[in-house]
Amino acid sequence: MAEESKLIIRFPSETDKNAWLDFVKDARKFYSDATPLSFKDEAHYREWLNRLINLNIGTTLKPGEIPQSTFFMFDGARIVGYLTIKRQIINHNPIGQIYINIRPSDRKKKYGTKLMIAALNKCREIQLKQALISCPEESLGGIKIIEANKGRLIETKFLKGTEIKMRIYLIDL
Repeated sequence: MAEESKLIIRFPSETDKNAWLDFVKDARKFYSDATPLSFKDEAHYREWLNRLINLNIGTTLKPGEIPQSTFFMFDGARIVGYLTIKRQIINHNPIGQIYINIRPSDRKKKYGTKLMIAALNKCREIQLKQALISCPEESLGGIKIIEANKGRLIETKFLKGTEIKMRIYLIDL
């Protein structure tokens, strides 16, 4: 991993296309049917990017969708992970639902910890009061990262239609 000062977290752009395609290619080496951030193929990068922009500003949302912000984490020119924060109000309380994904070949290199800290800081920047985050019960690394950031386990349940047991945490910001 590069020095901390070389890690950059920012919203995706048109110039990130090749770095993103490399990230997707790496993910598909580990999971052949992977579609990170619902990305399908190279020919539709611009359309996909516009969709992320619209979700970020909350325009042209489909029924049931909520605004969300996506950020890439770069180590130099390489995308090593990304985070998504869905913004919602539950019981008059602004809550962010965090999703973090580290490039499969870059796991166990402390990127998850740094991306989690960045996600919580982004939640604070947009004045959220709490964050929800979940991870599979077998993801010991994910559990350690969440609990190290004051994640409070609120429930465990099976992912709809699967045998994957999820741990759901709440973090006060």
